Parts: sequence; structure tokens; C-alpha cells
Amino acid sequence: IHAESDLNILPVVKKALPHLSEEVAVVTTIQHKPGLLPIKTFLESEGKKVTIYGHILGCSVPCMTQKTILYIGMGEFHPKGIALKGQEVVCANPLTMEVFKLAPKDMEQVMKRRKGALLKFYSSDTVGVILTIKTGQKTVQTSLQRIFDIRKKYPEKQFYFFACDTLNFSDLENFPFVQTWINTMCPRIGQDDTVRWEKPLLNIDDVLEYTSVDDTRGEDS
Repeated sequence: IHAESDLNILPVVKKALPHLSEEVAVVTTIQHKPGLLPIKTFLESEGKKVTIYGHILGCSVPCMTQKTILYIGMGEFHPKGIALKGQEVVCANPLTMEVFKLAPKDMEQVMKRRKGALLKFYSSDTVGVILTIKTGQKTVQTSLQRIFDIRKKYPEKQFYFFACDTLNFSDLENFPFVQTWINTMCPRIGQDDTVRWEKPLLNIDDVLEYTSVDDTRGEDS
């Protein structure tokens, strides 16, 4: 059941206007989605070229090529997912009327943890792969072939597979022989939640992205 917000989002968009470039991609959370068409009309009347991407989930970020991303909503969880993709986000909170920017450089700590985990992956002998069997998510089916591709590239590593419905970090402590973990569940687990877990944890896309670049390991090592 979609709970639509009755907040007027136009005032905060007007406040954000000076921070927007000529081409703007607009995203929001699902409760503000019905108000996006008037926003598009307003921004176009201000000379902007606007693309509406609809609502955004924290774990799923659409591919956007516009210079400026306008996020309409509360909190930083959703726009952080965009900043982690390397794009600047103008955040407009219709409740507090706060407008601020979130840039890729603001995610440096996350990126440093990711790089450190990747270096640990290269030197690890044992790797644990986390899979979900939760209804409605198909990471087991969609991730296995990608994991097999990684395993084929690193035949010297021993891969172990762990399937669960809901991930509990404390359960991972039962497997101390695993040196590095690869997450195929919600990608934000490998971006935000790793601060709760001492072992290196990477998203599968991070491993595929960086291990596809042959000179990455040599450069960092």
C-alpha cells in the first residue's frame, strides 16, 4: 500500500533551483512520486532540461547521466546510494526545507573501506559468499554465474556459499576461517553496514568491477 505524502514539494524545489545545472535528473521516494509532474513543468519553465526517474530505493539506483541529480525527500540514505555511483546530488527536504549537496568526495570513508576490503580479497585464501533466499529476491539465481566467473578467475581461493533469509552479522562469526566476504544481497550491506562487521566485506559488483581491471592489483600492491 503506497502511503502518499500531502507535503507540497514545490517550495523546496524552488529553493534548490540555484544549485541545479541545465540538465537535471529528478528522483524521490515513493510517497512524493505523485508530485513529480508539476515539478517537471516548473523546472522546464525555468529553462531546465528535465528527466524524471520516478521513485528511488536505497538499494537500487537508476543509471543517470545528467550532471545534476535532484533528490526530493528526507534523510541521506537514498542520495548516498547515488553519490556512491560517482554523481553529485542536490538534496531537497520538503519537510525541513533544507537544501544541501552530497558529492562523491563525501563518501570517501566508504570508498576507503571498499578499497581495503578489495586488497584483502586479493590476499585471502578463503572467501565466503552471502546469498539470500528471501521471497521476491532472486540473487541466488542471478548471482551464482557471476560468482562462478570470479571463482574461475581465482582458482587458488576456496569459496564457501552461505544462504540465508535475513542476514545476521553475528552469525558470520561462526565461520572464523572465512577471511573475506562477498555480498550478493542488498548492495547497501556492503556500503553502509560493514562498519558493524570487522571482516572485509565487498559487494559482488565491486569485485567484478575492479577485478576486471588487470592493473588494479599491481598498482595497489
